[in-house]
Amino acid sequence: MKKHYFLKCALRYSGYFLVSLLLSYLLADIIVRGNDIIAGAVDTLLLGGQVQFSAFLGLFLGLTLLGILAAFTKSIMVSKFSIKVQTRYKRLVAQKLYRLEYKYFDQNGSASVINKVNSDIAVTDQLLGETLPDICTSAIELLTYAVYVGRLNGKLLLLMLLCYPAVLWFTDYVARKMTSLRKTYRQKVDAITEISQDCMSGILVLRTFGAEDHFQKKLDEAAEALVENEEKRTRMSNTVIITRRILQWLPNIICAVYAYTLVRGGALSVGQLMAFIIILERFVNAFVGLPFGIVDAREHWVCVERVEKILNEKEEESGTRTSGAGQNENEVIAFDNVSFEYMENVPVLRGISFAIPRESTVAFVGESGGGKSTIFHILCGFYPIVSGEYRLLGRKFQEWDIEAARKQIALVSQNVFLFPTSIYENVRYGNRNVDKEEVIEACKYARIHDFIMSLPEGYDTVVGERGILLSGGERQRISIARAFLKDAPILLLDEPTSAVDVETEKLIQEALEVLRKNRTCIIIAHRLSTIRKVDRIMVLKDGVVAEAGTHRELMDLGGLYAGMYGKEVQEA
Repeated sequence: MKKHYFLKCALRYSGYFLVSLLLSYLLADIIVRGNDIIAGAVDTLLLGGQVQFSAFLGLFLGLTLLGILAAFTKSIMVSKFSIKVQTRYKRLVAQKLYRLEYKYFDQNGSASVINKVNSDIAVTDQLLGETLPDICTSAIELLTYAVYVGRLNGKLLLLMLLCYPAVLWFTDYVARKMTSLRKTYRQKVDAITEISQDCMSGILVLRTFGAEDHFQKKLDEAAEALVENEEKRTRMSNTVIITRRILQWLPNIICAVYAYTLVRGGALSVGQLMAFIIILERFVNAFVGLPFGIVDAREHWVCVERVEKILNEKEEESGTRTSGAGQNENEVIAFDNVSFEYMENVPVLRGISFAIPRESTVAFVGESGGGKSTIFHILCGFYPIVSGEYRLLGRKFQEWDIEAARKQIALVSQNVFLFPTSIYENVRYGNRNVDKEEVIEACKYARIHDFIMSLPEGYDTVVGERGILLSGGERQRISIARAFLKDAPILLLDEPTSAVDVETEKLIQEALEVLRKNRTCIIIAHRLSTIRKVDRIMVLKDGVVAEAGTHRELMDLGGLYAGMYGKEVQEA
């Protein structure tokens, strides 16, 4: 069942909002009482009586000061309500993003997610801090002033309410149109952000291959579509503004003329006429403002629904186990008839079975698309298997607490991601509970310390977005230092030396030899020469283990592996 997180957050802090509503009523009541005082004073004077000015002024000033205090307090309550709801809502979204299934980020563009997290949540500030309070204030004022006008003259109230069905019909029509345009607007903003992000991320490729014109054309088309949508929305908004003014003028004119006839007929005093004219404008503003406020709220709710869609997405499955204590203590990782598919009826792994003993080194090789990277995704718990059984440290993976399971695994990938901060902070992502001496020690093990110390700012050097200011080998060794700090019993290596020069490869291999000591190591190998000494090699083809054994055993077999190895030697 779909949950409404935004409403839950609003209800949690509804006390602040309820206080603001009470203050809204107090403000409306103060205006009504002030009108009564003025009306009474005018009628007394016209009848030849005397009004005690000091008493009149004192009472009037008292109501004014009370109104100022109420308005100030109301503003504070509304602000607190908006800030607290937004803060909690943002925290829920941040927590949700961390727990979302990995495939959500594969299926949704990062620009769309960023827009929902930033700009869509920002719209809730306007909804909570302005639109919703205005709607409720208009409703309270409408009822308060309606009761007051009804006390003055029931026919006046009836006349004022005659226009209301027309207002409701028009605003409902506008709301449906504006909501549809708002949804389209957010989608088109997502598209522009996505294209812009692709341009910035791939600027090197764009300029190298001369694809700037292609992306400029895509950006222009997206911008034109956005402008077209906004032109429709602007035309609708202008129509709304004009219609709203007409709807405000008509009741004023009609009611004022009718009130004048009531005075001439003696049904209304001059003082009451003045009070009515003063209250009429406020009544009409609330009268027209309420439905149009609802139009604004429905527009803003589009953004809330986009964020709610994230909050209702499926989370990663997680058990409760925080340690492994299976029957076979020597078994670190085991697949038992495991099958997997990214898309329905398109299998990637087909009934794979293998067991990896403690402190052994195993390599997976094979053609691209054979399932090597998929096995790594499953090992890290990024994707659940379709069938079969995956055991980590002797326990079924679904029994594990997902965070506890990942603490058992350190990944060194060929595609290293570094955050745009200092080298020191990037290494510490391996373990946030270490001091600088431990970071330095890890970097020494990773054969990167000397290079870092040669930089003008040393460990405080900022690496740039995605580590762009460092070479591939330097980024790779920083990721190895991170793995040292994590100190996990299982090490996953996605061929970290596949795209570096010979000298850098030597440094990385030295670091990996230290890192692999006393750990269970699983390697995705692209260069077969780097895995000749591993304990076991598994050859994947079309999602199954086609061959398995040591380097010597597979060479003697003369099958797929022997052919791949021979081809590599020839090309070298």
